[in-house]
Amino acid sequence: MKLSVYIVTLNEEERLENTLKAASQVADEVLIVDSGSTDRTEEIARKYGARFIFNKWKNISSQKRFAQNECRFDWVLSLDADEVLSDGLIREIEELKNLEENQSQNAYKIKITAMYPGDKKPRFFANHYNLVRLYNRTKATMPDDLTHDRVVLAEDCKVIQLKNEIYHFSYISLTKIWHKYNSYSDELVRTAIATGTGYSKFRLVFEFPIQFLRYYILRGQFLHGWWGFISAVTSAYFRFLKIAKYIEYQMTKGKG
Repeated sequence: MKLSVYIVTLNEEERLENTLKAASQVADEVLIVDSGSTDRTEEIARKYGARFIFNKWKNISSQKRFAQNECRFDWVLSLDADEVLSDGLIREIEELKNLEENQSQNAYKIKITAMYPGDKKPRFFANHYNLVRLYNRTKATMPDDLTHDRVVLAEDCKVIQLKNEIYHFSYISLTKIWHKYNSYSDELVRTAIATGTGYSKFRLVFEFPIQFLRYYILRGQFLHGWWGFISAVTSAYFRFLKIAKYIEYQMTKGKG
C-alpha cells in the first residue's frame, strides 16, 4: 500500500511544518497544491521533500479534487495545513499499509479534534468531527461540485472507523480567523447562488444567538474557558455573516 498525502495551501508558513513532520512519517509521497503563497510555504514544503504545484483557486472542493487527481498513488490521505497526525494515528496507518489483504474496497474515517493555543494533547470533551480522509481513489473521490470538501464513496465501498485522531490547530490569531471566515463566507454565498439555495431574512434575527448557544452550550465550549467563549462567538458570527451576505446580495443584485 503506497500512500499519497495531499494538502492545499495558501500562506501556511506558521503551521505547515508541524503538519509535514507528522505526515512524512506515513507518506510515500506528499503533494502540496498551492494557490499563490507569498510567504515561506514553498520553502517549507520542499524542505520535507514535498512535490509543490501551483493551481489557481476556484473553490475548496475544486482545489482538493485537483490535488487528489495529481497524486501518484491510488491510496490518498487528505489533510489541511493546520492538521497534525497524532502519534497513535501514525502507528495505525503504518499498520494498515503493512496489511497483506486487499483493502481497496475500504475507506477510513478519522476523528479530527480541535486544539487551542498551547495545547499539547486534546482537552476533555474537545470539539471534534469525523470524516473520511483516507481512501482509495478508485473507490471514492473528492467531487468538484461547489460544496464543502467531502469524499463521495462508491456503493461497494466499506467505511471503517480508525481509533486515533488528527489534531486540528486552526487558531493562529483572531485577525487570521476573521480573514478566513470573511473569504469563506463569500465562497459559500457564491455556492448558494449557483445552486439555487436560499436563506430566509428572518434567520438574520435568530442565527447568531442560536448558533452561539449551540457551540457554547450544546458542543461544550463553555468547558474550555475563554478560548471556548471566543471560539463560540467567532463560529456563530461566521454563520450569521454567511446569511447576511446572501441577504445583501438579494437586496442589491438579486430579486430582493
